[in-house]
Amino acid sequence: MAKRILVIEDDPSIRTYLQKVLRQAGYDTLAARDGEEGLQMVRALLPDLVLCDVVMPKLNGYAVLDAVRWDQATAHIPFVFLSSKASREAVEQGLQLGSNAYLTKPIDQNHLLKAIAAHLT
Repeated sequence: MAKRILVIEDDPSIRTYLQKVLRQAGYDTLAARDGEEGLQMVRALLPDLVLCDVVMPKLNGYAVLDAVRWDQATAHIPFVFLSSKASREAVEQGLQLGSNAYLTKPIDQNHLLKAIAAHLT
């Protein structure tokens, strides 16, 4: 059975691109338009991995990760940030909050797939 990845990304073109890349790599994908919708989907569907933007309306990626890590039912789910915030401080903050990886935009498809595969094994 294919692993299920939830993409939480407010930019429709990036969201569509990520889903296409992940499907071509053999993953099932789900998508959320913002952090609030994404958090609801994490709790309801328990995906195998969450790929989440940091800067989003309603609930940013840091708040989504915090809620995921504090909920016993979802705390184990690998969480990968994908952000245009590429400073060392931003990356460190994401990792300190408990993300498994922090990838920066523009997206390197191979790097993305390697990071996902590493956290799904």
